[in-house]
Amino acid sequence: SSYFGEVLLDTVVFKEKAKILDIGCGAGYPLLELAQRFGKGSEVIGIDPWKAATNRLKAKAKTMGVTNIRIINGVAEELPIENNYFDLIVSNNGLNNCSDQMKVLAECNRTLKPGGQLIFTVNLPGSMKEFYSIFRTTLKEESLNDSIVKMEKHIKEKRKSLKENLDQVRKNQFTVRQIIQNSFYMRYLNGTTFLNHHFIKIAFLESWVKIVPSGKRSKIFSLLEEKLNCFAKSKGELLLTIPFVCIDCRKNT
Repeated sequence: SSYFGEVLLDTVVFKEKAKILDIGCGAGYPLLELAQRFGKGSEVIGIDPWKAATNRLKAKAKTMGVTNIRIINGVAEELPIENNYFDLIVSNNGLNNCSDQMKVLAECNRTLKPGGQLIFTVNLPGSMKEFYSIFRTTLKEESLNDSIVKMEKHIKEKRKSLKENLDQVRKNQFTVRQIIQNSFYMRYLNGTTFLNHHFIKIAFLESWVKIVPSGKRSKIFSLLEEKLNCFAKSKGELLLTIPFVCIDCRKNT
């Protein structure tokens, strides 16, 4: 998320004594950066249902001496915040992981002041396309057509197109000021290092495993790892494309 977050941080509009919300704050990035960059006169609230991550955030804040934050363990579909409260709402690759993005955007509109800024980053269709192509081939070779359907559904649920994101924003009475679209690469020696990367294991692996019938999982993931390793050997590394967009909006007045 650091690649996305740097673009987000470059896009915020500074204001003294700002009230800020970070949706899907996780372990504290970019929330802790915002709290420090906006200064002690600001109030930065983070919301996330993942208690292990927010506990880590609180420990970081204590170590760093950051005191102008408040953490809510909950979901952004139901913000326990009054109307027209925030000057700025951010979400760094978090909106697309909420169960109902339209409802979250409605809550953003309700709690943001008129003219307030909403900035969010999301990764786009085509993320890890190299991996998903090999995963799809592996499932096809084993005649797991239902699993291919599940995989495609999983991708679509988490990777809305730019147009879909913009349509949702506008339907919730926001004006889009700026669209910053870019991509970067995640690089690995091979498939083995990729599948054993801690971030991949906590953020992706469980959902990929659920795509495959329980009795086939060991075989499929052994084959998948082998194919990824062969692909990486032919290319000199495993290079995965991550396209993303940062959308900068204002609440309509």
